[in-house]
Amino acid sequence: MTRRFRAAALAPLAAALVALTVLAGAGPATAHEERPAQFPDGTGHRPSFLGYDNPRARVVCQRDSAKLIAAMPAGPVKTRNERLLPSCRYRSIQDAIDSISKRRTSVYVLPGTYHESKYAKAGRSDYCSHLQTASKSPLPFSEYIGSLSSPDPGADKAAAAAGESNPIALSYADQRRCAHNLNLIAVFGDQTPGNDSIRCDSRFCGLQLVGTGRSPADVVVDNRFAKLNAIRADRAGGLYLSNMTFQQAEFNAIYVLETDGFVIDRVVARGNDEYGILAFASDHGLIQRSEAYYNGDSGIYPGSGSDLNADNTDFEATRYAIEIRRNDSHDNTLGYSGTAGNSIWAHHNDFHDNATGIATDSLFPGHPGLPQDHARWSHNRIYSNNTNWYTEFVDTGVCDKPMEQRGYMQGTVCPVVPTPVGTGVLIAGGNYDSTDHNWIYDNWRYGTMQFWVPAPLRDDYDPTHLYDTSNHNHTFANQMGIDPSGDERPNGLDHWWDDQGIGNCWEDNHYGSAGRTDNFTVPPPSCAAGGSVFLPGAAVKDAGFLTCSQYDRADPSWKHPPACEWFDSPTKPAAAKAAPDEPSSGAVLIAPIAATGAALGLVLGLRRRRRADA
Repeated sequence: MTRRFRAAALAPLAAALVALTVLAGAGPATAHEERPAQFPDGTGHRPSFLGYDNPRARVVCQRDSAKLIAAMPAGPVKTRNERLLPSCRYRSIQDAIDSISKRRTSVYVLPGTYHESKYAKAGRSDYCSHLQTASKSPLPFSEYIGSLSSPDPGADKAAAAAGESNPIALSYADQRRCAHNLNLIAVFGDQTPGNDSIRCDSRFCGLQLVGTGRSPADVVVDNRFAKLNAIRADRAGGLYLSNMTFQQAEFNAIYVLETDGFVIDRVVARGNDEYGILAFASDHGLIQRSEAYYNGDSGIYPGSGSDLNADNTDFEATRYAIEIRRNDSHDNTLGYSGTAGNSIWAHHNDFHDNATGIATDSLFPGHPGLPQDHARWSHNRIYSNNTNWYTEFVDTGVCDKPMEQRGYMQGTVCPVVPTPVGTGVLIAGGNYDSTDHNWIYDNWRYGTMQFWVPAPLRDDYDPTHLYDTSNHNHTFANQMGIDPSGDERPNGLDHWWDDQGIGNCWEDNHYGSAGRTDNFTVPPPSCAAGGSVFLPGAAVKDAGFLTCSQYDRADPSWKHPPACEWFDSPTKPAAAKAAPDEPSSGAVLIAPIAATGAALGLVLGLRRRRRADA
């Protein structure tokens, strides 16, 4: 990204922030660390469905599959399953995958519920058992893995008491060697990890894992919280996953990592402690026609999308890495989120009845591609994201129970991350993001929210990077506070902004009869005129919620951080109006640098986010 401000001008504030960071300390460790990930080389491509008659095929069934097929109504789906049933040679999906000898093989999974009990157990070799013990131990990791140690043993013990593991970041080689330490079903496509290439080069490339039922509900993979991931596709270029349900994972239902070319089509991801569908450091991906619900973090998470536009200073993206279309993500903490969610295009989706509909950010270290840039959300319906899981399940102690006793399949959601309840779209330190042609309504706090994220929050102390987020974002041609039928369903405030960043603009949006509501100090110029201009210092508006980042559902002291109102249930607006504690447009609200720097210092180094183990 371009650096538009001189280091000399930023040095005093940057020095203050760095000093405050050191004083604040490192804070608790995140629970699920990622191995250092890299982006694919971009030579892959999105796979196509090979059909139900691929000559390179394996068929998997359960003992009751024949009965379930017999009960199907007459038609092509029943006929297809009756044709495939005699070819069933496997009771285990993993066994069928492991038997593959040629690329572009299809594994057809007949109706039934699959627990993969054989692979739900710990690693079978002494080496894998050693890593398994280390990865789930409530004790300091140093007792198991030489120089790797837990900086907070108490947190590990508390997590174990709550039925949660605190796994270490295993290398790709160890993951491949011990495929089921953390994964119920595992597909590792790179058979030569020592050659500095992450490209898929094994017999598993082009794998198609396809349920054969009438809908995803007919084929269920139930992890039962045995492993962190119900299915993991790692460097598995060409993956096509379709028509199945994945549920009850301690971390991800579906996890795609460092993969160039994948399709996730017509799946259900539900009842997981953290993510439903997670793609990380991947390219040429498509997530479509799927449903995600009852997930403690995000229904759909395209984190660290391949950073194709890192050097692109035009608003238009050169290419998108991952396309997300025609999905329904509801009743999660976040319908969609993506730290470093770069080069993502999400369109024609429904994000509703979450705490927050869509969020992207540059907040958390360890994600390649920071700061976030060039995401586009268009033609989505983003509405009624007012569900307060914090008061319903965190405050009542439900989330303190062992994971399997929390009732995730009955609708419990235990938020892993802090997010402002009642928000449609949240951009926390993004650049060149486009929010356009959406229906954004009935979000009782904010329709859209955007704020600056200082570089030290991602462990970047280069003074020239301090203001490198919250720039060149455009919000235009949206229907605000109006549903597709034309009824007015106002947002609490249509647009919230902290006045920070350059090139930001909000224009050509359509509002209800009460008109646009926002908290802008000075409305920025149009997009064509260059948008917002730089205002030195930091906005007082941000200081009110900075402690929200200290949220920790497992720590009674930080379930409700002081001065954080994000977890208060917003009031349903009777009509569109400015928030009572926010000034209307035109009021001057710029903070002294020292005062705001002190506020930022409270949380620098105290970031918490559960990130995908890798």
